[in-house]
Amino acid sequence: MKNLKFTLAIALLLSLEIFAQHSGNANSETAKALSSGNYNSRNQYQNNQVNTIQTTTGNENEMYIQIKGIYNEKASSQRAVFSVLQIGKTAEETTKLMDERLENVIKQLTTFNAEIEIIIDMISFLPMYDYEIQKKIFNPKTYNEKPSGFELKKNLIIKYKKTNDLNTIMNVCAKQEIYDLAKVDYVTSNLDHIRDVLQTKAAEEYKQMLTNYSAIMNTDLFKKEKSLTEGYNTVYPMESYKNYTAYSQASINFAPESTVNNIRKNNTQFYDASLSKTHTFVVNADITEPTIQIFYDLIIKIKLKEDQLPKNTIIRNNRYYIITANGDVKPLNL
Repeated sequence: MKNLKFTLAIALLLSLEIFAQHSGNANSETAKALSSGNYNSRNQYQNNQVNTIQTTTGNENEMYIQIKGIYNEKASSQRAVFSVLQIGKTAEETTKLMDERLENVIKQLTTFNAEIEIIIDMISFLPMYDYEIQKKIFNPKTYNEKPSGFELKKNLIIKYKKTNDLNTIMNVCAKQEIYDLAKVDYVTSNLDHIRDVLQTKAAEEYKQMLTNYSAIMNTDLFKKEKSLTEGYNTVYPMESYKNYTAYSQASINFAPESTVNNIRKNNTQFYDASLSKTHTFVVNADITEPTIQIFYDLIIKIKLKEDQLPKNTIIRNNRYYIITANGDVKPLNL
């Protein structure tokens, strides 16, 4: 019976730590805070208040329609940049050792995939110095610099098309003691087409919204005077990674004599793309891998009240004149 009570107690304690893991450990603190439910002290249910995002604003004189879009684009190719360091006693030895390492990498990668492109970027080639003591008659000890070796730095730039190829590239480089992956660039040659797609999609959304608003407002908004502002922006995957500390800590002592050892939390990063909830439409929303995100913003200003005077009216000495289609200036009687 005691064992049963102990088991039930442990199960109850563990159940208190369970929360929606589908949201990920990055949200564990929030999920834990909400695990007690939405009932307040008076046992009254409180519904979450969600503020909507305005897409259309205006007054009696004008209205604004804002259309925001995202295009998720897979990189047509990626560039991995590895930093390579070689140290040797002589210049000849240093360059020879460096060349052997790079040639082995090039040979193995081209055998693995002939489409992989490899570029060697020279960075620096410098001598290293130590100090030696030279004894002289008039100066007992003099410290002079003496070349003790050479330091050669190069960058290994590898261009590939498939994301999973990076695993093989890193394994090949590691065999040659090349571990320093400086960065990975994502490249696309499709930006012009993407901008055209975003403009076309935004125009379709705009026409549909204008049709709906015309019916609601009982006026033909298509004939109203308009002005617009648009803008683009591109965010690459390396700009969307966020720091993350693993959430893991023991909080239960199963016996009085037991101790809790706090484990050092793992610091890492995860890809955090912009969410689509603040945008009107998203193209390629179901891509899993990190993508290049192209953002498009279109704002249309619609003038609801027409000017009392024609557009081709001019004012001289407080009198109004209208310019006809033939270019004649005639007084306008008001």
